Amino acid sequence: MYFTLLGIDCYLGFEEMGAIMKHLSQLTGTFGILSTLVVATPALTQTAAAPSLPSTRPNMTFNVQRQSGVCPRTVSLWHSTRYYEGGGEHTAIANTAAIAGAARLVGSNKKYAEFRAPLQRAYASCVGVARSNEDYPYLFRFGGGNVTFRVELAPDTSSTPTIVSDRRVMANRPMVRWAIAD
Repeated sequence: MYFTLLGIDCYLGFEEMGAIMKHLSQLTGTFGILSTLVVATPALTQTAAAPSLPSTRPNMTFNVQRQSGVCPRTVSLWHSTRYYEGGGEHTAIANTAAIAGAARLVGSNKKYAEFRAPLQRAYASCVGVARSNEDYPYLFRFGGGNVTFRVELAPDTSSTPTIVSDRRVMANRPMVRWAIAD
């Protein structure tokens, strides 16, 4: 191939052209990877804040449906949602400390988390249940001198996959963080 560069006649053979094309393709690939990292880095570093016990009163309250014994009338939790493109992240902190001792995690996987706490003496005879409406996966069960708090996510569908992303005891209360895509 003949061409003029800055007034100088130049010739490149097939071997030289092949070498230039090879280096150009490597350079293009490198820039592609770098540009992807530059665009993705802000999203990768925006993690959810570590949960802490809110200073406000719980914002969800459920009526306890008593079957027998002496039960609290209601049980409550703090619920917060962080929406993002493509879904949302929910954090629930059950206020079991108002009616029970320290909670402990008794079972979990990607679809559920379950905690148990011994009921205060006044409610130790309680047998009952409290559950959220169908929009939320929260369930409180009372029996055997304990309160059990369970978050159980629905099976995944192609349009709404879900996952329990964090579960722990915080200030003696159950805390569950779960996410849903839309």
